[in-house]
Amino acid sequence: MDLIGAPVYTDDFVVSGTATGNLYGMCETLYKPDMEAEQLFETLAQALLASVDRDALSGWGGVVHIITKDGVISRELKGRQD
Repeated sequence: MDLIGAPVYTDDFVVSGTATGNLYGMCETLYKPDMEAEQLFETLAQALLASVDRDALSGWGGVVHIITKDGVISRELKGRQD
């Protein structure tokens, strides 16, 4: 749901949290289908960090989990702390 309550749907990804509105915009811009795990991580990391930098209620970084048929890759991101 966006800031005025309109529903936002996508079949390709899910976002959640206080920066949801920013995340939808970043992910819709940067995400492409069939990305390799490393490329997907870089895209998600950029989307997450750019989104939380624009949201005063979000934390100082995040954790990205990439789920593949071979397993789960988890990495912690450190963001601005000012």
